[in-house]
Amino acid sequence: MRPLLLLLSIPLVAVDPAASADEWTGKDSTAARKIYVAKCAKCHRFYEPKSYAEPDWRVWMEKMNAKSKLKPAQAELLNRYLDAYRGGRLSGKPEDK
Repeated sequence: MRPLLLLLSIPLVAVDPAASADEWTGKDSTAARKIYVAKCAKCHRFYEPKSYAEPDWRVWMEKMNAKSKLKPAQAELLNRYLDAYRGGRLSGKPEDK
């Protein structure tokens, strides 16, 4: 039973955005911001990510990632970026330079 619980917990750690927050670089931030501005603002105004409850935010991000046709690596980078902002680990707003 114990090995099964361990195996079930591994994917959760692997996709946890907070787990990779320590690895965030200025280059990542610049690339993620470019995606945010180019893909999100292309169709609508910027919405305040902190205004959404976590479950609602995840639903919207999944919908918008698909609608904007983000590649998996782009979606992962954008999600990490906005999660860092939502967690208070970025200064300024995501759309700011």
